[in-house]
Amino acid sequence: MKTENNLTSAVADAATIAKYVGLTPKRISQLASENKIPSPDMAGQFPLAATVAQYCDFLRARADVATVTSAKRRKLQAQAEIAEMDLATKRKELVKLSDVERVWTVVIISAREIICQSGMTRKQQDDILDALASSDHEKYFGK
Repeated sequence: MKTENNLTSAVADAATIAKYVGLTPKRISQLASENKIPSPDMAGQFPLAATVAQYCDFLRARADVATVTSAKRRKLQAQAEIAEMDLATKRKELVKLSDVERVWTVVIISAREIICQSGMTRKQQDDILDALASSDHEKYFGK
């Protein structure tokens, strides 16, 4: 209990505080002038416990702002990407994979019917249809 009273009443100059929190004495004075930490007394001494506590609060608040800023940046980037995709779709520069797949399915079925109704021999038809079926079409549709 006596140690707690000593810490509560302990004071330190800007150079000492700076040394332990990894800042310069000038930055400690700047933080005090910005009311981020307590101001020093007339002798230039800072209340140690209050200074450390308020500096930690300052760092936590700054980290929270950075997290929110980062989240807002990611949200804006995602919104911009969606807007770009919408615009590309309206300009007919971007189409849905499902639409491409549906159209090509119709094309392939039609081609198969034409091949089957042609004057080719059954072996020629089978060779063409086997070649179409064994193509690496999955690489185009990501399946």
